[in-house]
Amino acid sequence: MAASATNRGNGEVVGPSQLLNPKHTGPNGDEIQIQDTGNPIKVNAQSGCDFSIEGCTSMYPTAENISGLMDGIAQDRSVENQARGTNNVNATKDCNILIQPESGRVTIVPRNVVQPSEEIPASPDVNNREVRHGAVDSIDKRQEAGVQGSTSKPTCRTRGKRPREGLDYRIAPNEETAIARAIRTAESRAGEAIFYPYEGTCFNSVEEAKDFYNLYSWEKGFGIRLCRRVKNTKSFHASQDIVCSCEGWDRNPNSASARRGCKAKIRLLRGTDGCWFVKTIIDEHTHRLTEAYDENKQWPSHGWLDPTTKEMVRKLRDNNVTLSRVCNIVGMGNTESPACIRKEAVRAWCAKLSQQNLLDDIGKSISLLEDMKKKDPLLETRFRVDKNGMMQSMLWCTGKNRWDYSNFGDAITFDTTYRTNLYSLPFGMFIGVNNHFQTVVFGGVLVTSEKASDFHWAFSEFIDIMGGKAPVTLLTDQCAAMAKARRTAMPNTKHRWCRWHVLKEAKKYLGHYFSKYSKFKNEFKSLVTFITDKEEFEREWKQLQTRYQLSKNKFLNRLFKYREMWAKPYFMHDFCAGMTSTQRSESANHMIKTIIQKAAPMHKFVSKFNEFQAGRKSEECTQNFATLQVSRRLSTRVPIEGHANEVYTKRMYEHFSNQLYESGSFIVKEREGSTKITLIDSRLEGTEIERKIHVCVEGEDWIQCDCGLYEHMGMLCRHAIKVLTLLDRRKIPPKNILQRWTKFFDNGNKNKEYQMMVAKENEQLRRKAIVSKAFELATTEARISNFTYEEAMDALTRASTSSTKENEEDESPAVLTGELPTSCPPSTYKGGRPRSTGHRSWLDNIDKDKKEKNGKAEKEARDWPREENPATKKKRSIREIF
Repeated sequence: MAASATNRGNGEVVGPSQLLNPKHTGPNGDEIQIQDTGNPIKVNAQSGCDFSIEGCTSMYPTAENISGLMDGIAQDRSVENQARGTNNVNATKDCNILIQPESGRVTIVPRNVVQPSEEIPASPDVNNREVRHGAVDSIDKRQEAGVQGSTSKPTCRTRGKRPREGLDYRIAPNEETAIARAIRTAESRAGEAIFYPYEGTCFNSVEEAKDFYNLYSWEKGFGIRLCRRVKNTKSFHASQDIVCSCEGWDRNPNSASARRGCKAKIRLLRGTDGCWFVKTIIDEHTHRLTEAYDENKQWPSHGWLDPTTKEMVRKLRDNNVTLSRVCNIVGMGNTESPACIRKEAVRAWCAKLSQQNLLDDIGKSISLLEDMKKKDPLLETRFRVDKNGMMQSMLWCTGKNRWDYSNFGDAITFDTTYRTNLYSLPFGMFIGVNNHFQTVVFGGVLVTSEKASDFHWAFSEFIDIMGGKAPVTLLTDQCAAMAKARRTAMPNTKHRWCRWHVLKEAKKYLGHYFSKYSKFKNEFKSLVTFITDKEEFEREWKQLQTRYQLSKNKFLNRLFKYREMWAKPYFMHDFCAGMTSTQRSESANHMIKTIIQKAAPMHKFVSKFNEFQAGRKSEECTQNFATLQVSRRLSTRVPIEGHANEVYTKRMYEHFSNQLYESGSFIVKEREGSTKITLIDSRLEGTEIERKIHVCVEGEDWIQCDCGLYEHMGMLCRHAIKVLTLLDRRKIPPKNILQRWTKFFDNGNKNKEYQMMVAKENEQLRRKAIVSKAFELATTEARISNFTYEEAMDALTRASTSSTKENEEDESPAVLTGELPTSCPPSTYKGGRPRSTGHRSWLDNIDKDKKEKNGKAEKEARDWPREENPATKKKRSIREIF
């Protein structure tokens, strides 16, 4: 057998010539031969004695040490016998000898404690003594416990004073772990537990010790958990207890608990080099041990998740996947699988993730915004904080948002939504449409409440970020606070209400008339949708109220009072980019809720909102590709359709094509030369709802229709297209082509201008802009003259020389400016089990509903529009009076 000889002081390998001569005779006549095999060194004796030699920095083992060792073998035979607990021991054949050159100490260790063939590293203690696994002190306790045979336990006994400071772990990448060693030597310890934590067993960290003890607890049938951890006077961890899951008692004696005062545990102490070793082990339990697999996996410590599964669960939860779906995805619902993972383990891991996300939420949010600022120098962020530094409102717009607003910010919608963050702050988005008629985001804002002061701050800061440019039209719901804030922050902007909300309110308060009168619904819808003349609208409205006896209906009267905010005749000439409702904002809010958790912390919310905007940008690129690269088949052979295909984007061409198709049902009713033409719909000719449409043609450059679609959307209506086809026009009049709907409005030079604007504030983008410009010049189809070539080369040479000679100061990193918050608002999310849904609770809710129904009169229609602080109006019923 062989043992290695190394210098642990400086890592130098002790050579054979430094130990003794190639051939030496001991005092007992045993001839010792040394085989020069480099590293390790083999020391063979004729008697079969194996020497375990450990070197040190100051002195190497010499021949005299070996001679003294041989003398000590005979003199210390009694010590060996006592250590082995037997009298028939041959010290030269059955023992390992540990030499301490500095102290002259010789330690004799029986071979059944440590196999000589094992290369087990030593761990130095505070007195710089090399300590080998398998100290004699631990042997006595093993013999007392009745343990027989060879073991694989890696023991590390550190005597003397324990360290007061240092690392809580040991870095030993080339050392075999305790788990690996236990598995490798399990065959030689038949009848014993594979992972028994013997006293002195050494680990690199507490986590490794916990995993080792957890494996042993699985073998025996109990669970474990971390318990008492002691720090020394310098606040460094000195000891750690790992106890049985049934340790201790529950604080509430009447509650059902698995704790029943079990004393089983191991106590770990920290060594000088950061390792942890078993100091004490108590292996007696006061409860029944589990046996079957289905029972063992119920212990919390055995429901652990591996790192890969944890990472998968984390990503799924970040994407707002519910717990039940997470369980189905990772396959833990299959109870027949031997690797089944308990749902409780996933729930516990998700709870831990939530706790980690809550730590320093405002710090993580600001750090995230600073990283975004470094990547996007045009990002602008505004905060509103109180006197204590707590955040009240936050508004942020990326460089892409600002560039989109400069192109498509003529009409925007704004709406707020709830339940998107941990602090229940209402979240609002400024939404518009691009040249592909896609929803585009201009910015996001978190406000404290839906009061006029909060909306005023949001609108004012948004306009300031956008360079003072206010939108032409703003669409919102019927919120009086928004209307008040708009009048002060954007006085020149036209404010309109969402027509969809108006019709929804009408259905709510006039639903009984819809069901009672069959024609009322169609007449009301026709009045709201088709009439474009103001006088006709007012006349038809009064007739509708008289016909169905609704003249005193408060809802209709209030609706008519604010008709200029929502009725088509009053804003048909206001440009809204085809938007008549806040449906785009509500759709975006719905998409936000699908990807963001209801109780998401601030930094997660900002991160997910960035992902949402990245998805919108990807869809925009898809439409750009379809517009520029995919050819479209014309639906008709009308020449004007081919011109529309050349000018408009794919989505707007489809809109033009639909209008062209609908124009086929219109016929000429009256005609005054080629300048004024009156059309009617042939399908409605002779009916009560027949409408005359007047179209005026002004030369070759302009055409106008009184339906107002061009003024409202910027696209020709079916009536104007009908007249152009009658006049055999091959192209759309130039003044009727709105550039925001064309193919190249946001591409080509416009996009390059944005890149150049961003490049002014970012060195990396400046380099890319220079390369892009040089490549564009080199690949142009036009001929490059000698003059152009010389001018370009001279410019590049001057720029290169100037960059070499100029000593530029280091640019300061892009950081957020202004007053930054130091804390988030208080959390309003309440975790835990929801209110009881049992039978008793159900009966209580039934009684509560009956009291509310009997104690209140029929509800009045709420004052409209919704006021910021509406006054409550109550009526007492007969039952209340008597």
